[in-house]
Amino acid sequence: MFGTGQYGDAANYFESLRRAALAAREDDLAARATGNLGACQFALHQYQPALRTFLEAHLLADQAGDASYAAVLDVNIASLYSEMGELEAAAQWIEGALERVSGKDRRDHLPKLLIQLATVRARQDRMPEAAELFRQGTDGADRAGDLELYAIGWDRLGEEFLKRGDLPKAEAPLLEAYRIRKLHKLALEGSYRNLGRLRLAQGDLASASTLLDRAVELAARPQGPIPSWDVYHFRGRVRLAQGRLREALDDLRIAARLARAWRWSAPPYDAARTGAEGMLDQVYSALVEAGNRLYLETGDPALIRETFEAAEENRAGSLRELLFGRRAVSVDVAATGEALDRLQREEAQALRTQDPHAQDVVRATRAEIVRMQALPEAVAHPATTGMLERTRAALDSHTALLSFHLGDSVSWLCALDRGGLALYVLPPRKKIESQIQAVTRAIREDSTDAGPAGANLYRTLFGPLASRFRDRTRWLLALDEGLFDVPVATLLESTRPRPVYVAERRTTVVVPGAGYWLEAATRPTAGQPSPVFLGVGDPIYNAADPRLPHGRGNAAAGWLWPLRLFTASVPSAAAGLVLPRLVASGAELDHCARAWDGESILLRGAGATRRNLAEQMRRNPAVVHFATHVLESSERPACGLIALSLTEGKEAELLTPFEIAHWRIDAGLIVLSGCYSDQGAALPGTGLMGLTRAWLTAGARAVVSSRWPTPDEDGPLFQALYRNLRTERRADSGQALRTAQLEMIRSGGWHAQPRYWGAYFVIGGE
Repeated sequence: MFGTGQYGDAANYFESLRRAALAAREDDLAARATGNLGACQFALHQYQPALRTFLEAHLLADQAGDASYAAVLDVNIASLYSEMGELEAAAQWIEGALERVSGKDRRDHLPKLLIQLATVRARQDRMPEAAELFRQGTDGADRAGDLELYAIGWDRLGEEFLKRGDLPKAEAPLLEAYRIRKLHKLALEGSYRNLGRLRLAQGDLASASTLLDRAVELAARPQGPIPSWDVYHFRGRVRLAQGRLREALDDLRIAARLARAWRWSAPPYDAARTGAEGMLDQVYSALVEAGNRLYLETGDPALIRETFEAAEENRAGSLRELLFGRRAVSVDVAATGEALDRLQREEAQALRTQDPHAQDVVRATRAEIVRMQALPEAVAHPATTGMLERTRAALDSHTALLSFHLGDSVSWLCALDRGGLALYVLPPRKKIESQIQAVTRAIREDSTDAGPAGANLYRTLFGPLASRFRDRTRWLLALDEGLFDVPVATLLESTRPRPVYVAERRTTVVVPGAGYWLEAATRPTAGQPSPVFLGVGDPIYNAADPRLPHGRGNAAAGWLWPLRLFTASVPSAAAGLVLPRLVASGAELDHCARAWDGESILLRGAGATRRNLAEQMRRNPAVVHFATHVLESSERPACGLIALSLTEGKEAELLTPFEIAHWRIDAGLIVLSGCYSDQGAALPGTGLMGLTRAWLTAGARAVVSSRWPTPDEDGPLFQALYRNLRTERRADSGQALRTAQLEMIRSGGWHAQPRYWGAYFVIGGE
């Protein structure tokens, strides 16, 4: 049944066998029945159940001493992790299998393990290593006479070159895989799909169409493989390139439907969700382009409603699921805490030494934490139907939602307010990104080009808007990859009779997506954040700091006192990671606390520790203000790390986004005043990663970050922010930041320059 694609029926038989074997205490048979059940679930794209089943089978195989079958399960688990984008966890499973198996088991399983590891290394951008592993794996499969594995190895190699746009290197391995399958009468649908993709990339649309038609045909047969979203996606792209818009949209609707089921079957931890989101962004992008182009031809409003909901369904879906759809997870809390402690020590070591091996250790620990969370309970699927109408109903009369989608040939702007939805055509991605770079460079350098460049970018992004949208005093900005660097508040909306910044006419707030904003606005909470201001700053960063006591004391003594200066002792020694003291940050905390004019707790000096911070976060403060260094992580793409005080082990404590995202808080505004505090990749479909996403994942309502370096000073912008946030009735973070920016503009001097006040922006769902 499994061999002929009857996976559901096969799963029922394997489940019956599993129960009988367990009742008979036949662990070896139970392991194989359970593993085969997992294989059925994997073939049906049911990734959460498959992962749980594979792990159960692995435990049974270990109990039975069946190393050979445990190695098979290692490969299956690695394949699942790899398919969902969690590459480090996949690599760990494969490397563990390579260490464990020996003798005949090693000879039998080595080619498959090598090909799987090669796939992971390629996806980690370690292509030279991957190419050699592919060679060894396919050679081994050839010697063993395993023709299916031999073809898979060549296909995987060709796919990786295809992803990189290296078409000449992709063609030979893909044709070799096709030759073997055709010659030996093996299943051809994978080869038709890959060769169709290749011909599409080469611009041979006729051949691509024929090949992908054949792949869809084979998938549609009663005993064909389970249809995969990518077959319909690529055929839809061919039809889109051919101008066959209705047929393209039909294919892309099927692809989106299959992709939706595939996405929500992924294991519900962030790396897997984010990996799925990035992979599926191409499907939604193609659907948006096909639907919008057809709308321009027909004027059918149902089309832009469909494309709006498709784009916003995908945008930041992983963040929404983590925050609004998560359920209790059965994990060893103590073990996870120990691993998080180890992770921050290893991150400090990697930063200090810049040793590639140390960076590998960091990645391995992250993967270990992922594995600790490998058996979560099922999660609910966030509702996506009716998103447009629900979002429109939630917008007040002063607010418009502006949703951007950048494309290679054309970009799109959807504008939504209570009056309805409108679509606007924007230039291609490269042109927009070039203008963004010109603006940010000119503002940071305080160049005379800043005004003209800002006015030009404003016209490009917002000029096409109807007056009703430009008249709104609050814009919610749902941004695509490439737009997060835009300092929207600093753009010139008009130049006569005097320059007028966007900030002078409206509040702008970045939202992770319409779905996130909608669910954040209505999410149930345990209560409002407490009216507490929590400040963290002026940490002890090196052993030369005169505040460093000589004796050992109680690091927690007195740390609950408001406005208390912490002087707990840390052993005197040369720190491994030496950072300069932020001299003005202590004054910044004092001034901000006074501006708040309410209960304040300051963690500074030796009191600026992870333990103290975690304890205070339980109070769900209204504001948490960080006046610390934000360092660039050792991993690539880099993210921001909050540097806290030296530990007794003479290292700076580093608070990572990975750890923050594991917290569960109900705080108000998080303010990261350090340089580049928004550091983190902006991923397709996912949005901004790093500290901002981590704090939103933890439960904060909004985050203020900086786009470029800011000075070490006493923080007049923040004083104005907190004064307005505290005193203005019903003011939210976006309004309070805008009011503070206006005060800076009117203050004169260098604080009035956009390079100061324009660095900061609000992201969240208030």
